[in-house]
Amino acid sequence: MEYRKCGDFSLSVLGLGTWAFGGDKWWGSQDDKDSWLVLKKAIEKGINLIDTAPVYGRGHSEEVIGKFLKKEKLREKVILATKVGLSWKNGKIYHNLKKKRMMEEIDESRKRLDVDWIDIYQVHWPDPDTPIGETAETMYKFYSKGLIKAIGVSNYSVEQMKEFMKYSPLHILQPPYNMFKRDIEEETIPFCKENKISIISYIPLHSGILTGKFFLQGVRIPDDLCRKNHSDLKEPLFSINKKILSQLNEIASRYHKTLTQLVLNWTYHQEGITSILVGARKEQQLEENLGSVHWEIEEKDLKKIEEILSQRISLIKSSCQ
Repeated sequence: MEYRKCGDFSLSVLGLGTWAFGGDKWWGSQDDKDSWLVLKKAIEKGINLIDTAPVYGRGHSEEVIGKFLKKEKLREKVILATKVGLSWKNGKIYHNLKKKRMMEEIDESRKRLDVDWIDIYQVHWPDPDTPIGETAETMYKFYSKGLIKAIGVSNYSVEQMKEFMKYSPLHILQPPYNMFKRDIEEETIPFCKENKISIISYIPLHSGILTGKFFLQGVRIPDDLCRKNHSDLKEPLFSINKKILSQLNEIASRYHKTLTQLVLNWTYHQEGITSILVGARKEQQLEENLGSVHWEIEEKDLKKIEEILSQRISLIKSSCQ
């Protein structure tokens, strides 16, 4: 495994995302035994960043991780990250970053995870009904009391981060980022570099779309909420993406790597990225993800990848005319 500095931490370039461990309607059912095996192998292979959230399966993901770390006595081996600000109510997800709810939620997460402190605590999404200053001040109180070791935000714009930093230090941003979603490159990454904010990005495989399995292997599109209505899995984008991923797969084959491994390698090598969160339901998925580490894409192929991705943008624009 490769590691990078993130404040006082040394993070593995691949982190384990655990939304699927919740076993909810977003990703479909998940056997806890499989989650347990993935956690065990991930840590054995050097992944030390485990990211979760209370909204994943209404706390079930946190519970699975907490039980695993306690039974296997591996708490000291991992950098544990979770989030605050989203909850389930009447079958729907709602925002709540009021101080009172945040104080309740951190205790609920610590109980489910069975820990005294959380290494990285992140605001999951901004709450339009709560001033950012109130959220930031509450996060700083957690930090000052030693309940959390680092303060993070997820899905924040540069302007929202600037407002947050008026009231609290900010150590980490968790934004979406992948080959098909690169908007943070323009403003967000330069801002984070300038302000020494580490970036731990999520959905590097674009909800499995960048694995190519739905386009090149004929895998059926699952009936979960993340994929069944995804625009990239419907025409006209489906045909465009199939063409683009076929070209990227040709580059991967020259390195004797899968498309997944090429995509992950490209992503964590991008400027400003500290670590990327990758989900895995089964051990074999994790093994494939691990094959993205400890090799580099040659400069000529990096240029070719940029050409291919630019071609995709052009094709999408043409299809909309």
